[in-house]
Amino acid sequence: MDFDAHTLRVLEYEKITAMLAERAACSLGVDRAKELQPTPLVAFVRERQQETSEARRMVDEHGPFPLGGIHDVRPLLVRAEVGQALTPYEFHDLTSTLQGAGKVKGYLLRHAEKCPLLADRAKGIEEFPQLLGEIGMVIGRGGEVMDSASPQLASLRSRLKVLSNRINERLNQFLSSATIRPMLMDAVIVQRDDRRCLAVRAEWKGKIPGIVHDQSASGATVFIEPMAVVEINNEIRETELQERREIERILTKLTASVARLGSRIHSSVEIVAGMDLASAKAKLAEDMNAVSPVFNTKGIVKLRDARHPLIDPNIVVPISLSFGDPYKILLLTGPNTGGKTVSLKTVGLLTLMAQAGMHIPAGDGAELAHFDQIFADIGDEQSIAQSLSTFSGHVTNIVSILKRVGMRALVLMDELGSGTDPGEGAALAKAVLSYLLSHNARVIATTHYGELKEYAYMRDGIENASVEFDPETLRPTYRVLQGVPGSSNAFHIARRLGMPNPVLDEAERFLDRADVETGEVMQRLEKAKRVADEERRKAERYSRELAEMKTRYEARLRDLETLRREAKERASEEAKVLIRRNTEKMENIIGELRRIGKEGRKTQSARKKMKDTADELIGGIGYERDPLPIDESEAPSVLKKGEKVRVLSLGGMVGDVLGNSDGDSALVQVGAMRVTVPLSQLRRDKSVATPAPVLQPAKANGNGGIAALALAKAQDISPEITLIGLRVDAALPRLDKYLDDAMTAGLDGVRIIHGKGSGQLRQAIWQYLKDDSRVASLRMADPEDGGAGATLLRIRD
Repeated sequence: MDFDAHTLRVLEYEKITAMLAERAACSLGVDRAKELQPTPLVAFVRERQQETSEARRMVDEHGPFPLGGIHDVRPLLVRAEVGQALTPYEFHDLTSTLQGAGKVKGYLLRHAEKCPLLADRAKGIEEFPQLLGEIGMVIGRGGEVMDSASPQLASLRSRLKVLSNRINERLNQFLSSATIRPMLMDAVIVQRDDRRCLAVRAEWKGKIPGIVHDQSASGATVFIEPMAVVEINNEIRETELQERREIERILTKLTASVARLGSRIHSSVEIVAGMDLASAKAKLAEDMNAVSPVFNTKGIVKLRDARHPLIDPNIVVPISLSFGDPYKILLLTGPNTGGKTVSLKTVGLLTLMAQAGMHIPAGDGAELAHFDQIFADIGDEQSIAQSLSTFSGHVTNIVSILKRVGMRALVLMDELGSGTDPGEGAALAKAVLSYLLSHNARVIATTHYGELKEYAYMRDGIENASVEFDPETLRPTYRVLQGVPGSSNAFHIARRLGMPNPVLDEAERFLDRADVETGEVMQRLEKAKRVADEERRKAERYSRELAEMKTRYEARLRDLETLRREAKERASEEAKVLIRRNTEKMENIIGELRRIGKEGRKTQSARKKMKDTADELIGGIGYERDPLPIDESEAPSVLKKGEKVRVLSLGGMVGDVLGNSDGDSALVQVGAMRVTVPLSQLRRDKSVATPAPVLQPAKANGNGGIAALALAKAQDISPEITLIGLRVDAALPRLDKYLDDAMTAGLDGVRIIHGKGSGQLRQAIWQYLKDDSRVASLRMADPEDGGAGATLLRIRD
């Protein structure tokens, strides 16, 4: 790939990889990030983009990758292969890394459907349970070799404890001796040369037989190993040497186990390094609010709201541009400090990032071409050491580009042809552009030469573009305008920077009239382009708003259809409940007939009950309303008492508003029902008279029959029933049917008028309703409502 060091340097690609490395979880990912280079291979680019997208999806939905505790253990594996024993702490790091790798594998495999590429790679991570078991038997959590590493080690350490206790006992006898204690500087046991000693005052050193191992800097204290403990100290030293040799033997054996698995461990660690890099790319993309670009092989670049990733997000001005077909070269003109070079670098750097597998900071729908080569000639290339002027430095770079350019190259050139005589520089620039055009290269070049602007109009494949300049504020806007060249606005900028007006006036007189006219034309074109772009942006905004309105309207239609479907389903369920209830009642009636066994008054009553039940069942599921059309009229914001309204949630039934609306709802009388209805479910009734809803035969499945029955009964049913003068066997079936109708109509409570008389009918009614599941409570009516001649019944919800 022809992304040489010069191109990467001038586009500041290494700063992007540094940002990527900062987001890696361990040194494995840091190294991968710093080494990451763009690739021209289409398959590799797509794979790298996919891993970034999958990692970003995983981080968004399931949190960060579990990369904690992972270390770069590859140097340890190299040492193990050459037979150099690893330290306990190195084994601890190896254990932590292998366990962490297993967590990463499990994390990805659990969500393989969301990250198929990463999950497939994770299958290559081995978990080495046997090796981890061996290390766990030897190395403790703190990185120490445990007693359980071998029986010999356990025995040696036990011996050391016994010897240590014995020598401490002997030395404590010295410390507690009334004779010896005054001779000591401090009544403590001290270590010198790994030997346990006493701190003796210098003037008493001859009084305690032993070996002098050290003395204090002042000479006032000498550290003596009493002869009584020399043999024990010697035995401790010998035992400690045996312990070290045993530990070395254990670690050497364990290192050999690691060496046997070294290549497999190395492969797993490399896979984990790739996962860390993918995680870092996901974090960088999220921080930049980046998108995954669409790639093509036709050399087309389309960027909208692209942002240079190294400029502060709070001040960067997004750019939008496109080129590649039919225009292969974009000639960018305009004033200095207007953003031409930044636009150049933005396209180049985003292309490098994308072909390295990173998402790019741009708007949705960003499209980039696969390039085999990227060349950049940007900045002041003069070199004192090589005696090169600015012009010579640019020419040297351009010569190198022209020699190496292929058929799929992106070339970025800043201030093309500058640094020499304007006429010669413009002619040379035309020739360079023509050469690159003939090689099918995609080019963005900046210039101030008017001749090149004219050349772009005359030559197919080249398009003029400019960075916008606001003549009112005398400041650049940093937006790119395509299709129109820009003027340098040198006089405007000079005036803004404080150039005296007399100087500017004289400069304008020196300017050739043709140049003045050309500049005025350029300014008019730029203004027209600015106006056209503003109108285009407005049109796009209106189009988006229209699309959003359409989406909301379609969503509303879907919601209405959903409500309608749910209402039918509820009606179906209600029908099933009604059928089951009445079926049970009919079975009870049939059983009663069988028990009676003969025709009589009770038989006739039972048959009447059966007929009434059958009629109710047929009426309950046999009819449904015509489907109501969607009501497009607006819901009222306020309603007054006495207004007539249609209740949408009750199939469009008409009711009277009982009081001024309260907030978002109103109290409405619909037949015998008083209901509080949201204003959104009400419409003002504009008809002179509202006919009763037309009932039609139900469809085969009977859905909606119960809803129709409820609406019909709600209009007709009275909140009270009169049973005065009826016998008990006639009154109870009538009461039973009335309660069913009251429940269907949604009444909360009813009044049963049975009269006072002997009280037999009232007692029979109370006894009949005592265990009825439909009844919430019974009580005698208040004196003003009938007293003992009436019963108030509250229906259970």
